[in-house]
Amino acid sequence: MSAEFNFIDEAITASYQSASQVETMARQLEARISKIDGAKRHLPHRNYGQPVDLGKIRANLTLTSLIAQDSAELAHFCGIDPSIRHRIDEQREAKVMAAQSLQMRTDALKAKNQAAAAERQHRQNLAPWQRGYRSF
Repeated sequence: MSAEFNFIDEAITASYQSASQVETMARQLEARISKIDGAKRHLPHRNYGQPVDLGKIRANLTLTSLIAQDSAELAHFCGIDPSIRHRIDEQREAKVMAAQSLQMRTDALKAKNQAAAAERQHRQNLAPWQRGYRSF
């Protein structure tokens, strides 16, 4: 009899330890996802000792988008396409380069306008007979 009780006690202990390990892993994953702004309220409900249902996470478009925008590594772990994060980074870099290009063109146009204004000012300071026929 006592051997049976030892076996059942060991099985109960092993089952509890397994559930505790799963719970620890699930809580760490939930904590990592919760660090993303707005993601915590979209996490699916789960019972103690159950793993986080990655299928439910992938089914939630908002949560999937938040994870993909935050971290390519976490997205890959959850089974979400990590290339979304790479495309976001590429788009951000393209915007920065476009802004720099626009600033350079603006500066060049500003210099050209200032040179034209200086030329007009110089021509206006000349005597009418020195300005040429366009000044009349």
